[in-house]
This record gives sequence, structure tokens and C-alpha cells, in this order.
Amino acid sequence: MNPRTFPLGRQLWYWLYAAGIVIIAAFWWHASGHDTHAALYSVELAVGNLTGLIGTYQILWQVVLLSRLPVLENTIGMEKLTWLHKWNGYSALILIILHAVFLTLGYAILNHFNILAQLSDFMLNWNDVLKATIATLLLIGIVFISIGIVRRGLKYETWYYVHLFTYLAILLAFSHQLSVGSDFVGQRLFEAFWLSLYVLAFGAIGFFRFLWPVYLVYKHQFRVEKIVHETPDMLSVYVSGRHLEQLVYQPGQFIIWRFLTPELWWQAHPFSISTAPNGRYLRFTSKQVGDFTRSLSGLKPGALVSIDGPHGHFTPARLTRPKALLIAGGSGITPIRSMLEQLPAGIQDVVVLYAVRTRADLALRDEIEALAARRGAVVHYLLSGETVAGFTTGVVDQANLRALVPDVSSREVMLCGPAPMMDAVTANLEHLGLARNFIHTERFAY
Repeated sequence: MNPRTFPLGRQLWYWLYAAGIVIIAAFWWHASGHDTHAALYSVELAVGNLTGLIGTYQILWQVVLLSRLPVLENTIGMEKLTWLHKWNGYSALILIILHAVFLTLGYAILNHFNILAQLSDFMLNWNDVLKATIATLLLIGIVFISIGIVRRGLKYETWYYVHLFTYLAILLAFSHQLSVGSDFVGQRLFEAFWLSLYVLAFGAIGFFRFLWPVYLVYKHQFRVEKIVHETPDMLSVYVSGRHLEQLVYQPGQFIIWRFLTPELWWQAHPFSISTAPNGRYLRFTSKQVGDFTRSLSGLKPGALVSIDGPHGHFTPARLTRPKALLIAGGSGITPIRSMLEQLPAGIQDVVVLYAVRTRADLALRDEIEALAARRGAVVHYLLSGETVAGFTTGVVDQANLRALVPDVSSREVMLCGPAPMMDAVTANLEHLGLARNFIHTERFAY
């Protein structure tokens, strides 16, 4: 399913998000907002209550956005969901901080306390405010770690497990809301609505992130079949199982893989499936660049595997033009290779650009050339680190695009590789006259 073809579905999700804010604001107005008057403390208390409610609502959406809810992914797409998760998280944190600031200032004026005295009163005399304070500090830490310049210095596992504290922060804040939230007093309907938001958010993530993968392991009994070294630093992991013909996925999609061995069970990582559906095995091909990927070579046949997915919309189903250009940088060849195996029948003309540093880095080359010959596709290899007869020297810049694909502006592009490479190639393609809506990418950065 292509999210570009379902704009109404995407708009419905946006309207649902906005409707929740309107409902919360209406409940707030009925409970306490209508009593706000011109006194400074009254305005600050009103703003503090409203920002707390909306900020918490946005945090619950944080849970939903990356719960891997299929209907959400199918209408919005994983890349857009990740973007929304990022900015919704920043907005939620700002509102939660404003909630704390305005309530502290408002009650300090009302009680004739200074700021420190009011904070002390909150901690000592208000139910669950200490829990809420811890929750806020946790959220600040999580958002700080999510900022790109910090995140790039962390391992994926560190980032992932730090983010699990988001759930703890939400639960700590929950008891605080019901015990001291003035807008819930005597508002049974509002309390029921609020409880339903928690149930829906945690129900979605509990089912699709935890229960569904367990069910897939039980049903398919995924196990490592073999490990094949494709290049000195890239390998393929073959995974077999039962009833694999019933596992529906599209070329170009990715799975989050977890190997249930004593050393690796606590880690899960996303990798594109590097073959089209065949009903016999799954396979991903990975460059060995970190502790986890280097450890894959030590996997033994028979090791049990858990999968979460398939996910993503980087698939040939997005192609609408009869001429396609498939561009891969490094390990970005894995989804491109699976697409080349199973392109839609309407694609009549295919060109593949595969950019690496040296010939030794060309993974899956024999498979790509065999598929290209069967399909009638043209394959060009670009080497940025050496000059070899029969290969193009350089990167996927405007000069090489003009030389290798003169009709690039009339094609539709599937592009996968490192994020800087995708940014540069996208800019080059647009400069050569290709409209942005004909350039398809999907980013896997956490």
C-alpha cells in the first residue's frame, strides 16, 4: 500500500489528533477554564492546567506513532511517522515544562510564597508531584539524547533502552494527574476519556510491538539457516521457517530482527529484506560496521529468530512511471536488489546505479547482473575510491547522472543509501529537472 495514494487517510489521522486536543480543551473549559479571571495567578493556573493536559496527550501520541500500528503505517508511512514522532516529542516536552512553570508561578502568587517555597510545598504536601517531577526530568533527558548531535555518539542499543524510560515517565505522570488534577474532580466522563487514551496507546504498543512478534515466532518458527559472506565486510543471513508463503511482504521493505541467542536476544535491529518473497526463506544483507553486525558472523544454523514487521513503504508499488532508475549507495543495494527481482509489470525501462568505494565492496553483484539480464535492465557501477577499466569513477553527481542516464528527468527514482548520500543525490536529481514527488527514499536513522 502506498501512502501517497491515500491522502484522505493521512488527513483523517491528522484530524483525529486535532479532535483530541479540541475535546481536551472543551473538558478543561467546562471543569475549570471558564472560572479564569483577570488576576495573574488565575491566568497562570489556567495555562498551567491546559498545557499539562495537552502535553500529556501528545506524549501518549508518541507511544502510538511508533507502535507499528499497521493502519497508521499504511496511511502515513514509516519515514513520515518518524518525523512526526520527533517534532511531536519536542512540542510535548515544551508544554510539560510550561505546565510546571505556570503552575509554580500561579500557586506561588496565590499562596504568597517565593518560588523555592512553592516548590518545597509541591514536593512535601501534594500527592504524586514528586513522581511527576521525576517523569519530567526523564522526558527532558530522553529528548536531549534524541537530539542528533548527541545521538550520533551513541550505540543504537543505548538510544533504544534509554527511550524505554518514556513508558516509566508516562506511568509516573498518570497517578499525578488523577490525584491532583483539578480538571478531573467530579468529571467522570473526562476521567473515562483520559483512561481510554492510556488504554488505547499502551494497548497498541503492547500488541504490535510485543505480542504480535511472539505470535509470529510461534507460527513460523524462524531459524537461522546459513551465513554467507558477500564481501570482506558484508554478509547475508538466511532465515528459514514454516509457512513462509503466508508471510506477506513487498520487495524493499524491512524487518526488525532479533536473534534469540544468549548473546543477542536483548538487541533488535532493522535490516531490509534482500530478496523478493519466495516462500522458502528470508534474507537480509548487512555491512559489518558495529558490535551487533560484527557478531552476526558468529550465528549458528538453527538459532531461533524473532521478527517485527515487515515495515516500510520503500517498495516498487510507489512507481507510477514506466521508466525507473534504481540508485544504491553501499549497503543500500539490499532493497534495490529485491525490487529488481520483482518490479511491477508496467515498468518497461530500468537503469540501476550502484555506488561503492571499491570493486571489493560490490555485494550481491552476481545476483544483480543475473536479475538485470532477465529483466533487460542496464546496470552501472560507480567507484569513488579507485579507477578501474569498465567502471565509472566518482559518485552519483550531476555529471555522472547526465552521462549514464541522459533521460533522468523522465524517470522515477528509488534511492537508498547513507543519509548524506541520499540528500546529495536528491538535490542533484532535482537540479536536473526531476520533480521531488518522483524521488522515493526511506530513512532508517534512529
